[in-house]
Amino acid sequence: MMQALSKQQLRTQETQKRLLDAADEIFVRDGYEAAQLDEIAARAGRSKGAVYTHFKSKEDLFLALFEHRTRFYVDRLMTSLHSCTTQKERLGAFRQFYVDLDHDKTWPILTLEFKLYALRHPESKERLRRAFEMSKPPQEEWNYEQMFGKLSREERADNELALTALGPIMSGLILESHFEPQMLSQKGIRRLLGRLFDALFTTR
Repeated sequence: MMQALSKQQLRTQETQKRLLDAADEIFVRDGYEAAQLDEIAARAGRSKGAVYTHFKSKEDLFLALFEHRTRFYVDRLMTSLHSCTTQKERLGAFRQFYVDLDHDKTWPILTLEFKLYALRHPESKERLRRAFEMSKPPQEEWNYEQMFGKLSREERADNELALTALGPIMSGLILESHFEPQMLSQKGIRRLLGRLFDALFTTR
């Protein structure tokens, strides 16, 4: 029974991964409103019924995709930080993680779709807020003092403001690079992101 259950779990995980990968592609390409579950299922090599077996609705699939993608980045950052032993190393690892986000050209598009959906569907605001909160690193792992040193209340407020701004600035630059690829090359974006990070966190 345990062996059969394990096989079923593996099949379930494989189907969910296929559906999430397909949803990622379709939501980025078509946007939330125009995305069709039939096409997502076909792209995943599954039936539309399989989508409803794992997700209640298109909204449910969309939120699951956002949580899945965000958790991937959070886990990657936490893994990098856990290998550090000093504050300088942690800040350097965080900086490298931030600059390396430029490699993913579709994540800013998906994030924009998520935010537009939140604005256009206020009835889902609470669920969207919970989804966003779930994507953040666990509080016990995200230790301000280990990363930034001891901060006063005012310094911590400024620090949190800077952290909040990092994502939108990165997303904005990558989105603009689709329209201005010569001006905003990957090399140029990485240089800008590094300079921004240094200005916000290493000049105190």
